[in-house]
Amino acid sequence: MKNNTQVILIVEDEPAILDSYAEILEGGGFSSLKAADGYKGLDILATNKDVVDLILLDLMMPQMDGLDVLKQIRENPSKYGEAPVIVLTNLSSERVIREAFERGANGYLMKTELEPDQVVSEIKTVLKTSPASQGSQHTM
Repeated sequence: MKNNTQVILIVEDEPAILDSYAEILEGGGFSSLKAADGYKGLDILATNKDVVDLILLDLMMPQMDGLDVLKQIRENPSKYGEAPVIVLTNLSSERVIREAFERGANGYLMKTELEPDQVVSEIKTVLKTSPASQGSQHTM
């Protein structure tokens, strides 16, 4: 592992997809933290807000959906930090996309249309352009 590996929090309720994204990120030179639902994602983020460089957030989850998680993160920066968020979903609804950006998403990716290198590329792009992530590499 590199000395200055960036950490990505993956919030995804499907175990196979969660593990797949973790593998993709590791192959792309990132470290990952994994959460199987929105509540666990918020718990992990609250205790690791100074380490998490970016959040990959599924929208369709039981108990607490991704839009509610995103709202909690953006309304409570002192608790959850200000890491950029890329929303992952299979929904292509204009309303949902607009709502995700209105709630503070930094990117939006369609799961069904992605190749692994596209996920890594989008993460790198958002990390480069997000003020919250500038200079936030951490030693692991």
